[in-house]
Amino acid sequence: MIRKISYIALLTGSFLLASNAQATQLSAVAYGTITGVSQQEKDTSGGKTGGAIVGGAIGLFTGKGKSGSNKALRTLGGAAAGSAAGGAMARGTVMSYTVDLVNGGTVRVVMDSGSFRSGDCVSVERGRTNNMRRVSTEFCSHNKQVPQQYKEEHKKEANECAQAKQELLAAKDEAAVKTAEMKMNILCQD
Repeated sequence: MIRKISYIALLTGSFLLASNAQATQLSAVAYGTITGVSQQEKDTSGGKTGGAIVGGAIGLFTGKGKSGSNKALRTLGGAAAGSAAGGAMARGTVMSYTVDLVNGGTVRVVMDSGSFRSGDCVSVERGRTNNMRRVSTEFCSHNKQVPQQYKEEHKKEANECAQAKQELLAAKDEAAVKTAEMKMNILCQD
């Protein structure tokens, strides 16, 4: 029986938020063949909630020194506006890929973008941050015969990608964000 496991992999501007900005070693690089591709709507619930909280706080702050009813109206208005703005920012679609792994498992990988197709052989990089890359079909069709040094190279690349994502999270100003984003794009994209 094939064990089904669901992982979320994120790429290009979408990644799991780390609690700190330390470089992270990946737990695994697995190989598999994409067997399903679909497009789905992003989950917008987090964006709307966050926007409502921020908007409500702004509304409350701007009502400072006003009457109680004025504060309440400003808070409600700010929450509604913030919710709408947060929902708009979170809107869009993502690509969902089903990958049958060489080791017998199945993973679901969700990404903001990607040009993967059914039948592609990919490496799925799973850890604190996740990624997926297209690799030679040899990694899927003759995985046991592939020399370990090539698999180790994929692990090294995966760790460099994870570290680049951590640097982006730790960036303190606009210049650092741009530099870290460029580095992440170079090291993480297919």
